[in-house]
Amino acid sequence: MHPFPEMVLFDWDNTLIDTTPVLFKAYNVLRERYDLPVLTMEEYKSLTGLSLRETFPQLFGDNWEEARKVYLDAYRANNLENLCPFPDAERLIAFCAERVGAVGVVSNKTGEILRKEIEKLGWGKYFKSVVGAGDAERDKPAADPALKAVRDAGLKPDSVVWFAGDGDADIACARAAGCFPVRFANENKDGADVLTVADCSEMLLLLHRSDKSRLK
Repeated sequence: MHPFPEMVLFDWDNTLIDTTPVLFKAYNVLRERYDLPVLTMEEYKSLTGLSLRETFPQLFGDNWEEARKVYLDAYRANNLENLCPFPDAERLIAFCAERVGAVGVVSNKTGEILRKEIEKLGWGKYFKSVVGAGDAERDKPAADPALKAVRDAGLKPDSVVWFAGDGDADIACARAAGCFPVRFANENKDGADVLTVADCSEMLLLLHRSDKSRLK
């Protein structure tokens, strides 16, 4: 097992919070606006998970900032009323805040929206750093947002940091930043250097056991 962390970074969407239905609806509102075929849920879930400033210029060319506004307006219309934390998500971050000492969020969701969702849930008390899309020079999969989250928390660059997320961009960001990558998935598809856990409940149990072992 990798050494017990000094900080744990979490992705947000589909790691701690199930926002897929609202994101899916907003994305199809956008596609309809630009006369593009709407996606099925399966097609939507196959998208890359990269930030809007990474993907929209390719999709919408010079109109990408207008398209970004359409999408974000459609998402904002429903997001705060439909926040759905996964089982044990709050228990997991509370445990990390108490026993690890430093917890952060690194997301490709627009930073302003991400912080409003955290505020709505009352979870700001747990996080020492929150980095969304646009808050660092580059977004995931680049190392920049993870490195910024570690700096903002006051930790040294060589601290033991775990980075947990469900997407390829999370794993790539973790590796680039020198973090220990943790994938939320049903099976390992990354290799031996990545810890695979099914969900928040399994990660909480794993950290709890690891914490008890180190104190023996």
